Amino acid sequence: MKLLLSFQFLILALPAFALIHKRTQYFIDIELPKNQALIDCSDHPENNTSYLGFDLHEQNVCYSFYYRRPMSVKMCHEQKKEYMKIIKKGQLVRIVGIKPEIELMKDSERMKFSAPCNKAKKLVWATFIRLQANNRCKAYFADDCELPKNYWGGVIPEK
Repeated sequence: MKLLLSFQFLILALPAFALIHKRTQYFIDIELPKNQALIDCSDHPENNTSYLGFDLHEQNVCYSFYYRRPMSVKMCHEQKKEYMKIIKKGQLVRIVGIKPEIELMKDSERMKFSAPCNKAKKLVWATFIRLQANNRCKAYFADDCELPKNYWGGVIPEK
């Protein structure tokens, strides 16, 4: 019994790895435990704008997805609440983005991110397409949740 409890603790203490469902030059579909996900608004009250962002952290990699356009600070926080409701009861968060870019993070760039992404060595950032959790989906464009029909979010699949 003691061995079983030790084994369970060990499993819980190990970092979870990202499950990359599909990745091409123009597309990324990734899933991680929700405790490795952060949804937040980058508020700029001086001009009442905010970008909604989704950060997923896996060991030394930060996956960062951002909305295409800014919105009002109030609207961003309303959207954030909707996404938080979707992931609340689940264990996993799946995010799809387009045009992923990969870069090594400089110390000055790390300061712009919240923990734990501020410790990442590599940044993979992409334009947000949709979030899926608990058999629910919310996308930037509503029809991108019509799956499998719009799985690729407007990107032409590579052969």
